[in-house]
Amino acid sequence: DLKGKKVVLNKGSNVHYLLVKALENAGLKYSDIETVFLAPADARAAFEKGSVDAWVIWDPFYAAAETSLGAKLVQDGTNTVNNHQFYLAEESYAARRPDVVAIIFDELKKVNDWALSKPSEVAAALSPLTGLDLLTLEKALARGSYGINYLNDEVIKEQQKIADTFYDLKLIPKKLDIKSVVWIPETKKGK
Repeated sequence: DLKGKKVVLNKGSNVHYLLVKALENAGLKYSDIETVFLAPADARAAFEKGSVDAWVIWDPFYAAAETSLGAKLVQDGTNTVNNHQFYLAEESYAARRPDVVAIIFDELKKVNDWALSKPSEVAAALSPLTGLDLLTLEKALARGSYGINYLNDEVIKEQQKIADTFYDLKLIPKKLDIKSVVWIPETKKGK
């Protein structure tokens, strides 16, 4: 259904990879569609105005399109791409101060545990920051999966696959070695 259509998305994101794989699964090539690269707010406006035919997006923006625009799901990322979030540290700082990184990690775990036990409070806290209503945020929070973990081999392989795909499509200028930029504390290596 997307052949020759305009599809809006955030360039280089996991939904970009989802689009590539969804097209492949449908027997289409990436070049069979016209991509429009916009940040989520601008993408929503383009989708709402009808200047694009489809929008590839993640929650809570998908939940907002569902609840306020009546958008219908064509395909989600199940068995195609996981939605990981990453915390970044400057490499030499992480090597120099693993104790501080470990404290931050532990505090993030506490916040995550609190958030999992209080989704309504999380939605209430996020609503004024995102401009999204409580119903939309609660819907997005209910269908997401959350957790704080150090990167493992499975996630690194997933990210390498995405990077390789983006390189093959000339979306990034050079090959990347994901494992070479992942920091794991010495106490967690090999676990």
